[in-house]
Amino acid sequence: MPNIHQILKQYWGFEQFRPLQEEIIQSVLDGKDTLALLPTGGGKSICFQVPALAMEGMCLVISPLIALMKDQVYNLNQKGIKATAIYSGLPNRVIDTLLDNAVYGKIKFLYISPERLASEDFRVRMLKMKISVLAVDEAHCISQWGYDFRPPYLKIAEVREQLKKIPVIALTATATSEVVTDIQEKLLFKQKNVLQKSFVRKNLSYVIRQTAHREQTMLEILSKVKGTAVVYVRNRKKAKEYADYLNKHKVKADFYHAGLEPNERSRRQEDWIKNKTRVICCTNAFGMGIDKPDVRLVIHMDLAESIEAYFQEAGRAGRDEKKAYAVQVHEKNDLVELDRKIKEGFPAVDFIKEVYESLCNHLRIALNDGINRGYDFDLGSFSDATKQNPIKVMSALKILEQQELLYISESVFQLSQVKCVCSKETLTRFQEQNKKLEPVVKFVLRTSEGVFEDFVPVDEQAYAPRLKITTEEVINQLTTLHKFKIFNYQPRKNKPQIFFLQNRVKKTDLRLDRDFINKRKEDFEKRLTAVRNYVMDNNVCRTRLLVKYFGETIAENCGICDVCVAQKKSGLSAEEFSKIVAAVENELKQSALSTAELVQKLNLKTEYANTAVDYLLDKGKINTTPDGKVKWH
Repeated sequence: MPNIHQILKQYWGFEQFRPLQEEIIQSVLDGKDTLALLPTGGGKSICFQVPALAMEGMCLVISPLIALMKDQVYNLNQKGIKATAIYSGLPNRVIDTLLDNAVYGKIKFLYISPERLASEDFRVRMLKMKISVLAVDEAHCISQWGYDFRPPYLKIAEVREQLKKIPVIALTATATSEVVTDIQEKLLFKQKNVLQKSFVRKNLSYVIRQTAHREQTMLEILSKVKGTAVVYVRNRKKAKEYADYLNKHKVKADFYHAGLEPNERSRRQEDWIKNKTRVICCTNAFGMGIDKPDVRLVIHMDLAESIEAYFQEAGRAGRDEKKAYAVQVHEKNDLVELDRKIKEGFPAVDFIKEVYESLCNHLRIALNDGINRGYDFDLGSFSDATKQNPIKVMSALKILEQQELLYISESVFQLSQVKCVCSKETLTRFQEQNKKLEPVVKFVLRTSEGVFEDFVPVDEQAYAPRLKITTEEVINQLTTLHKFKIFNYQPRKNKPQIFFLQNRVKKTDLRLDRDFINKRKEDFEKRLTAVRNYVMDNNVCRTRLLVKYFGETIAENCGICDVCVAQKKSGLSAEEFSKIVAAVENELKQSALSTAELVQKLNLKTEYANTAVDYLLDKGKINTTPDGKVKWH
């Protein structure tokens, strides 16, 4: 067996492993089922890639994100390691070839989405593959109590029954103690085996900023913290607006979301990675699989939906282990909205059924039809058409997904496809009678082997210069050939898709597990309450609050978050400082006071009162009145 340190040096150029990586790798090499719990940036992929390279056979990797699969496959291929991915949207002929390559040993890493496990064809071929390791990425998706439960992950247990002698390595960055136990049970671990790195990021300073002027606060933070930054926002429109605002104020910024063309997304991402762009304003579509260690700042402009999501996104700062900042910006109304969502945000069963019926009507799916078919889906268009809140609609769709009625694929670029649907004789006659279309027909036939048997990918943009026409003309000619039933032409897709796993039924016949939905509602409320507590608690070390959520207790404060820094400036102990801040807060909630009045009322030293007031002003909790007093917002 090759030495794992030699493999690390040969393919990654590193002399030594990061903390815990070697122990995880050795556990897999010893044939043990292993759950690796490493925070974002902890080097999870190396933990299954290195042992797989040290063993005979192939590593089967299950991952829920197509973009992440593509990124890892590209990186492995760049290192001279044979890897490929199978995901929805690939032509059947291409999938068949890739499966053959996996069976006959031409691939070292095969990445698949969990939905692929339901395919009987895949299961049959899988048994012919020489699989040495089963890697389950984003393993929290298998737990019903995880923040991102995906039912297809449950199929992994069936695969494990067929691959009994093969060790499984499950990897995740965020899991509560309940989810850690659930992952091991659902993956049929032979014995419990969790290797967990502390959730503490010693170089990452967590900061909360309440403000009445979001953009101005963002600009102020960026002026104080130099270097590359990520600004997370809730929607695509805001991503562009914030990028425009920063550029207007001489900060080089760009925006990124799943609605951009793939080439444009790649260009913007690359410009940011190479520091041509300082700030990327983005939705949560950005970040997965991007290895940029020198990010100095991550700003969240909206409150996250869970501590898990926030921790993962904030953790993209400071992977080089140098000082970095994660700042949560919010306005007072955000907390009011959060409280409303805690009470009302989770969809009722009747609303879920209404969304199901509206969706089927929107996609024009008839009763007793739709199974195993994919439909382009745009949440914004659907929400506008049905006049429903998009967040609530998405929550309803997630429940339908978890009830295994449908599943939603991420937005992914799929090349156009074409298949010849007429006989060769008909095709010859058609070309003789339609000389204008003859060049594009001949070009497709010459460059697309197998076009008579199955769909093959076509790239209109690449065809255009070789045919000496515009891309639009290529598309128009292929569309014309489709109308004449010469080709079946499927234009490219760049939208999420909804796949129905069951035929449409009447709304009244839709069976939903109410107990499951009620439990999901409880979890939803707990997660939002945890976010609220994190944002509102200005007296406890931020790192303590975050790691406690994941079941970890630490002996000392981090010393670098906003709470710890303010406490250090005061010269008081953490407990003393918290008491003074709480007392000042209590007084100012009752009436506006000057610092001198606070000193007198609370019997404080002037410097302690000043430090507490400065701290609360910086947090945006208090305002200064025209007469020089301070008052609670």
